[in-house]
Formats: sequence, C-alpha cells, structure tokens
Amino acid sequence: MTPIELLAILILAGAIVVLLYYYLQNNGYAGMGKMKSQVYELGDKVSGQETVSEASEKFSGVGEKMSGVGEKVSGVSDKIMGKVKDVPISTDILSNKIDAFLDEKSDELIEDWSLATKTDIEGLEKRMNVVTRDIDSLEKRFNEYRGFTNKKLDSIDERLKALEEPEE
Repeated sequence: MTPIELLAILILAGAIVVLLYYYLQNNGYAGMGKMKSQVYELGDKVSGQETVSEASEKFSGVGEKMSGVGEKVSGVSDKIMGKVKDVPISTDILSNKIDAFLDEKSDELIEDWSLATKTDIEGLEKRMNVVTRDIDSLEKRFNEYRGFTNKKLDSIDERLKALEEPEE
C-alpha cells in the first residue's frame, strides 16, 4: 500500500467518524445526557428525601423514556447498517479521484513542497557522471604533471648539487 493510498483511507475514516458524531449529536444521542442527569437526581431524592412510592412513580417515567431511547438506538443502528451496506468495498473510485486531483495539482505540490521529479534526478545524475569523468581526467593529468614535475625537480637538484660542490 502506497503512502497516498494510506492517507486516503485515513481521511475517509476521519470523515466517517465526524459524520457519525454529528449524526448522533443531532438525532437524540445528546438526550442521553439529560436522561442520565434525571436518573442521578432521582437517586439523590430516593436516598432519603422521598418515599419509595414517589420514587417508583418517577422511576417508571424514566423507564418509559429509556425504552424509547432503546428503540431510537436500534433505529439508528439500522440506518447506519443500511448506509454501510451502500458503501462500496473497493476504494478504486476514491483512488481514481485522488489520482485525478494529484495529476491536476502536481505542479503546485512539487513547487510548494520543493519536491524533486524524475527529470530533476536524471539531470543531476548526468551532471554527476560528467563531474566524475572530469575528476578522473583531472586526476590522470595531475599524476602526469606530478611525474613530469618530479623529474624536472630531480634534474634541478642534481644541477644544484653539482654547482654547490667544489670541483675536486
């Protein structure tokens, strides 16, 4: 799996999570918090301030609300399952859209992110080959020059020794 495909899958998963969050928030899941607070308030009242019959009356109302919530939750799960069944298993469509987007925006992405293209790399490789050949030829010429220079220095040394030594 290429990094682009992995990125596409992560973006898709994130979008699904966000959509589920907003769906549950707008369709009554937020009501669960209200119901929990009512149950906690009922527990505080039962702990000694009300009679058992009063608490059971209030609790029966909460139970009716809870059964309604269960039906809503099962309805939501049915809706989600129906939508999940409609989602294609293959990611070819998404991959094709991402590829089309990248093809359109590739020049901008290369420029913005300072990316190197194959042609850039090939050009650099050619330049490196030329420089390597030039270095080899320069090294060869330097060795020839060093040999020539060493011979000249040796002959100059011999001539200097001959001049410095008194004649016998």
